[in-house]
Amino acid sequence: MDDLKTRVITASIVAPFVVLCFVSYESLIGLVSAIVILAGYEFITLEMKERDARFFYVILLALYPVLYGLVFEEPTQPLSILFITGVVFSLIADKDPSQVFKTIASFSIALIYITFFLSFFLPIYRNFGAANALLVLTSTWVFDSFAYFAGLKFGKTRISPRYSPRKSLEGVIGGFLGVVIYTFLYRLVVNDLLSVNVINFRTFLPFAATVAVMDTFGDIFESALKRHYGVKDSGKTLPGHGGMLDRIDGLLFVAPVSYIVFKILEGVVR
Repeated sequence: MDDLKTRVITASIVAPFVVLCFVSYESLIGLVSAIVILAGYEFITLEMKERDARFFYVILLALYPVLYGLVFEEPTQPLSILFITGVVFSLIADKDPSQVFKTIASFSIALIYITFFLSFFLPIYRNFGAANALLVLTSTWVFDSFAYFAGLKFGKTRISPRYSPRKSLEGVIGGFLGVVIYTFLYRLVVNDLLSVNVINFRTFLPFAATVAVMDTFGDIFESALKRHYGVKDSGKTLPGHGGMLDRIDGLLFVAPVSYIVFKILEGVVR
């Protein structure tokens, strides 16, 4: 109960600040970069021991949303530049030849898994507006909450006993239903009352399914990573939640796939 109380207090402090960052494109870029710094450092630290080198790689990770958001139109351009820079730095700075490819692999995974995936919020914001971008974020919060309590109450069918033993099919179904209800209410308030375009009713089920499936796989994937490195949490950044990576694990899979779903259903999203 104390852990749940801590989680609620942390969320009530952090969530309003995060939501406020969606008021402008520039503030969203700043938010994504800040999250990348925290989550990227947690992940890089699992593999790399040299402190100075870790900071350099984290700077490279944090540069991607800035470059993609403000300088380059194509996401592959800054991605290629930063990847090559990281590889060259590894070859020059790494004193242990046996560690070079481990370092490059760790940086590459962080660049794609954390930075690239999370930065999909930028094209969602540009192409579909702040309301839809915020919907993607808050829907993962809703899914996690409903899935947690539904799993606690009804959870019997384990999805991944090896990597995430507490994750249940009943919890996922509860989370899915929670997102459907939340999306309906979100549209009612944002679209009908505030006259801001948000996804169409016909998009509710595909979107809710995307959040449910991708959030679940994102959680399982991060659990597998932590088991590989022998850690319980990615860090201690957020009291009650563990590290930043623990908090955004599902979001990292939800954001890019939501963008793809929005593009496919573009005629009914706006």
